[in-house]
Amino acid sequence: MKYNDSIERSTDLLRQAVPLMSRQSTALHPLSYALWYAYVREPDSALRRAVDEHIRQHGGLDEAATEALFHRHLADPASDSQQRLVEGMQRLLTGMSDTAALASDETARYGQTLSRLSQELDTDALPSLDEARSHTSAMQSAVQQLQQRLDDSQREINTLREEVRRTRTESLQDSLTGLANRRAFDERVAAEIATTVTAERPEPPCLLMIDIDHFKRINDNYGHAFGDQVLKAVAQVLKALTPAEGLAARTGGEEFALLLHATPTDRAMTLAEKVRTAIAGSRIRRKGNEQQVEHVTVSLGVAVYLAGEAAAQFIDRADQALYASKAAGRDRVTLLGV
Repeated sequence: MKYNDSIERSTDLLRQAVPLMSRQSTALHPLSYALWYAYVREPDSALRRAVDEHIRQHGGLDEAATEALFHRHLADPASDSQQRLVEGMQRLLTGMSDTAALASDETARYGQTLSRLSQELDTDALPSLDEARSHTSAMQSAVQQLQQRLDDSQREINTLREEVRRTRTESLQDSLTGLANRRAFDERVAAEIATTVTAERPEPPCLLMIDIDHFKRINDNYGHAFGDQVLKAVAQVLKALTPAEGLAARTGGEEFALLLHATPTDRAMTLAEKVRTAIAGSRIRRKGNEQQVEHVTVSLGVAVYLAGEAAAQFIDRADQALYASKAAGRDRVTLLGV
């Protein structure tokens, strides 16, 4: 597929594609960019309908879905090699490349002029100073144009880099509490396990799964606005107590998680108790209302990573410990036996 978009249009499409691409669980590679470039370029295309339907059903695109959609809608079946479409970004740099070539040509001509003038001086011939001045002026103009284009391109690249960084951050953050979201949590658990396996640390990671007790009753009795206050208050406690190398995340409606890097079991249990008592001891009032509300408590489950288990197994065992706490009466910490 070939595009004949102007630099201005391709830049505008790039700005639209980057945030969409960054929200997916796919790496920011040319194939992914080509998919989202085509997505924003053709609002009524079959590709766009297929992408929207997949996101509706699955919440986002992973590597497998991105590759499948690309090959179904964009790849050229007659091509021996599957060309990854990066026209948008390439055209962004075309003008800079052309100007650099112009400056190179002017510099080469200027060098030839200087060489000839040097030979004329050696033979005591009178050099053409007007010609030298003309070539010097032309080269200066070309270099100035190049510098301007380089400056413009650098600003554009910096802007796009910042947009990617900001969008990436937003895609990994829970908007209500400011904690990491489920996607960020899953990525961090996988990374922690991979690092644990390769580094052979003496202490494995620990995982705390946390659930606000009777949260539906809180919403029913005091309204969803107050429920949001409770979620934010719990998040603040987790932020305050999370160690430097740990990660606090909101993984569901009233569900939270705390991933602890290379932490002994007794220290993880001590921290879990601190979280529980800090939340149980807090007093949350509705905004604009001094009415005292019922105490908010949480149940916690703790699991220690076992060598060789997958991330899903690690998380599932912490969930089982959490369910055990809730079944035993809530407002307590349970360590899953191994």
